[in-house]
Amino acid sequence: MSHQIRRISRLSLLASCALLVAASAGAQTSSVQGPYNADLPRGGDGLAKPLAGSPLPAQGPWSLQGWISPTTVSAGRVVVAGVGDPAGGGRFIVLEDGAPAVSIGSTTVKGSGALKPGAWTHVAAVSDGAKVTLYVDGAKVGEGAASPVASASTVQLGPRKPAGTAPFGGRIAGFTAQAAALTPAELKTLAAAKPDPALTVYEPGSPSWPVQVRQMYGQVTPQDAWTRPRSKAPFSKPVAVAPYAGPALVAAPPTEGADAWTLKRWSLVEAPKVGDGGTALSRPGYDAKAWYAATVPGTVLTTLVDRGVYPDPDFGLNNTAIPESLNKQDYWYRAEFVAPRGEDGGQDGRHQQLVFKGINYAAEIWLNGEKLGDLKGAFIRGQFDVTGRLKPGVANAVAVKVSPPPHPGLAHEESLTAGVGENGGMQALDGPTFIASEGWDWIPSVRDRNTGLWQDVVLRSTGPVRIGDSHVVTTLPKADNSVADVEITVPVENLTGAAVKTTVRAAFDDVAVETTIILAPGKGRVVFSPADFPQLSVKNPKLWWPNGYGAQTLYGLRLLASVDGKPSDQKDSRIGLRQMTYELSLMDSKGELRRVEVDYSKARQLGQDVTDGSHEGVRKVADGWATSLTKAGETSPAAKDVPDTGLTPYLVIKVNGVKIAARGGNWGTDDWRKRVSRERLEPYFRLHKDAHLNTIRNWVGQNTEDVFYDLADEYGLLVLNDFWASTQDYQLEPQDVPLFLKNAADVISRYRNHPSIALWFGRNEGVPQPILNEGLEALVHDLDGTRWYTGSSNRVNLQNSGPYNYREPETYFTEHAKGFSVEVGTPSFPTLEAFEAAVPAPDRWPISDVWAYHDWHPTGNGATKTFIDAMTAKLGAPTSLEDFERKAQLMNYETHRAIFEGMNQELWTRSSGRLLWMTQPAWPSTMWQILSHDYDTHASYYGTQKGSEIVHVQMSQPDHRLALVNNGLTPITGASLRARVVGLDGAVLADRTSRIDAAADSTALGETLDLSGPLTQGAVVVRLDLAAADGAPLSSNLYWVARDAEGERKLSAMAAQPVSIAAASTVAGAETVVTVALANTGSAPALNSKLTLVDAKGARILPAYYADNYVSLLPGERRTVEIRYPGEARAGAKVELRGWNVVPAKTEVR
Repeated sequence: MSHQIRRISRLSLLASCALLVAASAGAQTSSVQGPYNADLPRGGDGLAKPLAGSPLPAQGPWSLQGWISPTTVSAGRVVVAGVGDPAGGGRFIVLEDGAPAVSIGSTTVKGSGALKPGAWTHVAAVSDGAKVTLYVDGAKVGEGAASPVASASTVQLGPRKPAGTAPFGGRIAGFTAQAAALTPAELKTLAAAKPDPALTVYEPGSPSWPVQVRQMYGQVTPQDAWTRPRSKAPFSKPVAVAPYAGPALVAAPPTEGADAWTLKRWSLVEAPKVGDGGTALSRPGYDAKAWYAATVPGTVLTTLVDRGVYPDPDFGLNNTAIPESLNKQDYWYRAEFVAPRGEDGGQDGRHQQLVFKGINYAAEIWLNGEKLGDLKGAFIRGQFDVTGRLKPGVANAVAVKVSPPPHPGLAHEESLTAGVGENGGMQALDGPTFIASEGWDWIPSVRDRNTGLWQDVVLRSTGPVRIGDSHVVTTLPKADNSVADVEITVPVENLTGAAVKTTVRAAFDDVAVETTIILAPGKGRVVFSPADFPQLSVKNPKLWWPNGYGAQTLYGLRLLASVDGKPSDQKDSRIGLRQMTYELSLMDSKGELRRVEVDYSKARQLGQDVTDGSHEGVRKVADGWATSLTKAGETSPAAKDVPDTGLTPYLVIKVNGVKIAARGGNWGTDDWRKRVSRERLEPYFRLHKDAHLNTIRNWVGQNTEDVFYDLADEYGLLVLNDFWASTQDYQLEPQDVPLFLKNAADVISRYRNHPSIALWFGRNEGVPQPILNEGLEALVHDLDGTRWYTGSSNRVNLQNSGPYNYREPETYFTEHAKGFSVEVGTPSFPTLEAFEAAVPAPDRWPISDVWAYHDWHPTGNGATKTFIDAMTAKLGAPTSLEDFERKAQLMNYETHRAIFEGMNQELWTRSSGRLLWMTQPAWPSTMWQILSHDYDTHASYYGTQKGSEIVHVQMSQPDHRLALVNNGLTPITGASLRARVVGLDGAVLADRTSRIDAAADSTALGETLDLSGPLTQGAVVVRLDLAAADGAPLSSNLYWVARDAEGERKLSAMAAQPVSIAAASTVAGAETVVTVALANTGSAPALNSKLTLVDAKGARILPAYYADNYVSLLPGERRTVEIRYPGEARAGAKVELRGWNVVPAKTEVR
């Protein structure tokens, strides 16, 4: 179009707008609303704009007009633009089978002739208050009576509701609304002023993801002294534990190599206390007797607490007795060891490597007086070739200068006066590090910010060829999973200056492959693929499955590199044969939102990049945001269309072709002092598995260590894996992007073979800055290539985060029952015993600063005020700690069960995943987690366990509809569901049984209970029992249901019921099994009967694994509960019993 024509067109449009303003100048009190210009891809979202002036009145004259250019013409109704509610009572220009029409309340006035895609058409609707006239391109095409409408204060452009209407795709230009009737002459003038696309600025209905525009710095000035937390108890006295006294070198696990040793005997000193540098400190014989015996792996603070310098920060306010200066100075670690000799008494032509598996944050590495190099970032390995510098058979010394993160921030000490404070602060600049250690609403400020040698240090010895990080990729080419194709890539490095003949061998199970190559100096790789090695097409493979879907089969993989027939290097690892795919709704280049199943492993085989997670590629859609397909992805066989679009735009994770109902929780930090031995962490993983959970999230990558992924593999917990950046428009963004990407590359290469890792998140709650986001996406594509990367842990193909405070249980079936929710939280007070173990007696009641310091915050995201208000309204105000805890456990069970039952009720129709914020406590916290730092489990755990059963019977809220949830892979047919309604006095008010079937991996809805009659009593108990066709029990469930808060207070008047208890123990392998027999010998229901296993002194036996707890029993009902704990039976052990309305009792374990 010429410049002159464009100018005339623009002037015409301006003139028509001026005409509209003039025409309405005297019409009531309204003015022209608009013009509005919108570009609305069909797959995007609509636009809602508040009217600038007064609402458009319900009565009197009005006009809607504008230009429409659809991209496609759809059958049925398409709502284009208008005012009010498109679901009813609004005024809208619509398309009926492509033809213009106007919808006014219950009336539709239709034109004729479908619009032409890509062409501009002027459409107007004018009402004089009595009738409505439809105009197309200035000509009258229809007329009808005006129906009653509501006043309107919002303009809607391309609204995505009501249900059943197709979304409008295309452009709208010059759309206006006004409380005046335009004349036919005015409409002809408007219809003559066709918009100029080159000069019209359109507001997008599907904008790209925005960059960060604001940020927070945390505690920026020292806290006022009078707001610091106060305790009525003194600080505890420090208690030293014996340091490690074993050999300086011990054999490393086979995963480190055939010839590998772990350095064990370390010393630690604050750098300001020594005047010598690395040259002197790293020489054998240096006098370090005055240094601390260091705990390695571990942080500086771990050592100082272990050596009795500071009290245990887990207890009370002891953490405030530890100075913040720990994070503002450097430290020296030092170890001496005798290096092993080679076979001939010397180095035997071997090559030695010193590997630092994790140092926070920056380090200088010295050996025998020489500097080896530097290391930076908490999650990258330092790998130093020490060949020629290491002296075999004699003493060697290594010294490491460790520096904390450079931006530790200022501690905010939580108290009732100071409040919860900010989450993190300045330390977010230093990612990759433990940014939560600055302090969050679930963890106080860790005084050393987790500085130190927090992972092992390993000495490796190899021949001339060294093996790198292998890459094992499994694909399942057949729908019945009868074949697994395994590809193994083995990086190898020739450490010499000449080419060497190298044989590389890989073996797992009964499969072995090998090849011989001439390896030039430097790095190379060997790829074993089924195309070249048919034995890698494994027949009838034993697959790895998430918890509840099958076995967690792990194969030992041994890689061996030999040179001239002599072993040079060997690495052992474990692999699981499984394939991940993902159902996602993705935007294509035409603006269509396509529901597809993405197979990244297939895309990798094809050499394609099929999705675009860049800021430009993340697009706004109805109900959230979505990633885009690349141009190659639009036609790739790695992105197959999915016909069922009901879960749009949300993620569905599939393992081995099976949809996984993701149930689980977030791990903020496994342990706030990074005490992460297998012995310490394994009970947490077992508890998660026993709770029927199958997914955990490595929040902000704070748990990135070998043992975390090893245990996730073993216990069948899918890992949603974050990198080390947090909330957009709140946290600071990492400032050293190259450092971040180096750490990320090492983590991906190091852990990519773990079957438990399900996907990669670039950032917690937001997309990283473009340079970092695009770098991470490229790394995942290049170094992994089998998993989905998305920049954000929420909103992008996921539900938004929250809520975190108390909500009524029914809202988890209604308001919060949608999509894939990565963070849903509610207050979760621990057991009385766990609380007393962490809080000094004088501070336990009433609620005090020590409660707040241990995360019971009246305000903030998880404001406990709503929890206490609900408790007071429903159960009565708490009168003591014991009364508070008893009432809290009743609420804990009910809310946590509802969170997962709400997901069950809408499984695969509205919901595909739900993760608690949070399941794992970083320290003795009073908030959110479902188990305690000492492994105790409160009612939240058992409510979660109940709602997450593999086969589960439930009743939805608020409609009381029954359902059978079958998470198994086989259908259930002919099951019977018995529902009993029992009064609080024990009287049976209703008892009925119905038949119900459920397909595999589905929820089957049953009948709805009518409780209107029974609830005239105020509150009742509903008991559900599910039995298989042969009568075998499958699931049971019990609810207390109240008419309202007043009715629920009747629970507090329930008489205490006698429950008999007996216990006996047996030994099963390395565990003791205690079998507890319970029987309600009273006349009324006994609610929330809690079992506690204690030793002869009355101390809890932990960890202990209860098959069930907080058990509710009807009158005369019996129940058997198993409790397992490691080791031999404890003499004098007892089981204690208490509950909501249970007479306290105890029994010795026979």
